Amino acid sequence: MQSKIYKINSGGKMKKILSVCLVLSFVSVAVFANPLDKFNDVMNSAGSHSQARMYLDHLSKDMGKVMTGGNYGVSGNMGLGSLDIGINLNTTLVGNEIMRAEGTSRLYVPTVRASLGLVYGFDLIGKYAYFYGSNLYGLGLRYNVYESSILFIPSITVQGMYSFLNISSNSNKVNNNNIAFGAVATFPVPFVTPYIGVGWDRTYTKAKSSNYEGLSTSTDKMTYGFGVAVSILMIKGSLGIAYNHGIPNYTVGLNLGF
Repeated sequence: MQSKIYKINSGGKMKKILSVCLVLSFVSVAVFANPLDKFNDVMNSAGSHSQARMYLDHLSKDMGKVMTGGNYGVSGNMGLGSLDIGINLNTTLVGNEIMRAEGTSRLYVPTVRASLGLVYGFDLIGKYAYFYGSNLYGLGLRYNVYESSILFIPSITVQGMYSFLNISSNSNKVNNNNIAFGAVATFPVPFVTPYIGVGWDRTYTKAKSSNYEGLSTSTDKMTYGFGVAVSILMIKGSLGIAYNHGIPNYTVGLNLGF
């Protein structure tokens, strides 16, 4: 797949669109209550150590979905020095007891993503996400395994990313770390470019408050996803769906490449 498929003109109009979307995404999330404001209450209500661990396990699974949201998308050989910047809004369904106690069943997480082309088919990839008053940071590498220019033969990339999200809301404190590996197949179709992806990740969650401060757990999951990027003039928009335990999570985005 030629890099022109997923790069777009870096004109001022597109920059303004990205800036407005970014501000609106962050402001819209900021008005919601923190979904972990009941962390201490729910953990303290646990009748046993095993029940508290169950609550933390369920939270860790949902935090894993948050931390890997939007990890996969259209990708290919960027080339040395090429830069791609985009914003995503990830929506995640959650079912853990702690967020449910706060009245939260769906999370909205705005994310800034960037990729920088390196040598020998490697790209440096990073992201920053705003999670209801807390900051999520991620950094990793992507490698272009195979580059295709044939319509029905996909380009293949593999990637690994480490992310961390330390949450502190009032007296509720939780630390989360995630390591994720995945592969993406991108089909070099002009204008409308589809992709499919698969990945595995592990999330480590530790209670930093409540009567169970210091309790920790780790959870694993597989992710399967697909999506499409559409280029119209100067704008490239994308829509992706990722499945974890059969539950769909959605990502919409805009990108600027140069």
